Amino acid sequence: MIKAAFFDIDGTLLSFKTHLMPQSTKEAIARMREQGILTIISSGRPTYQLPPCIVTGFDAYLTLNGQLCFDGDGVFRSCPIAEDDVRVIVDQVSSGMYEVLVLQQERSFASKLTPRAVSAATHAGLVYEQDDVRHALDAPVYQFCAFVDPEDEHVFLDATSSITTTRWTEVFCDVTPAAGGKVFGVRSALERYGIAPDEAIAFGDGENDLSMFDAVGTSVAMGNAWDLVKERADYVTSDVDSDGIWNACKHFGII
Repeated sequence: MIKAAFFDIDGTLLSFKTHLMPQSTKEAIARMREQGILTIISSGRPTYQLPPCIVTGFDAYLTLNGQLCFDGDGVFRSCPIAEDDVRVIVDQVSSGMYEVLVLQQERSFASKLTPRAVSAATHAGLVYEQDDVRHALDAPVYQFCAFVDPEDEHVFLDATSSITTTRWTEVFCDVTPAAGGKVFGVRSALERYGIAPDEAIAFGDGENDLSMFDAVGTSVAMGNAWDLVKERADYVTSDVDSDGIWNACKHFGII
């Protein structure tokens, strides 16, 4: 019996083509909630980047890849990047080694609006502001998005002590605490609500969703998901634009 459903946003709830939630997805979520199933966001986005259709209507939000989690009763998980590691990345960016998007609890900003950064923002239907990367030291950083290729991630991984990376796009990698990732957010939520992993289902499309899959009993990859995600999922549904969430829920008899 499914008691909780976890949803990635980009490419899962939201279409990359329209940046909107398909009507069938809205209906599927509404039917789950009518049955008492908890619907929970599990995304790399921070709160202030949530679109109107997602700001409300869910029971909990695991934001910034599980580093900042909250529900109507408040924050139940907060895990920023260690300050020493933030300083390393700030120094590297300041020296021109690469550019980043800085994600804090109240704001985010790009160290430079390069074509690569603008492309990433456009892909997700967002607009980034630019600011001095040293402002990353003004408040805890929960995540960096580093605009580097996979083979260059070692530049900051080798120089820091407690961070890890994951991806949902080729344009950048998400940089989070080593004790971070969606798996930790999902586990925190399951513990908070007294739900067993086998009573939870998760929907995703990117590499950063794989750890979320490890925390639940049933995992669903969207038809538009990365091949690696499809290989690891229990079930592959249709694309986000082809009623993927609805079809998966029907397949498992959830709705």
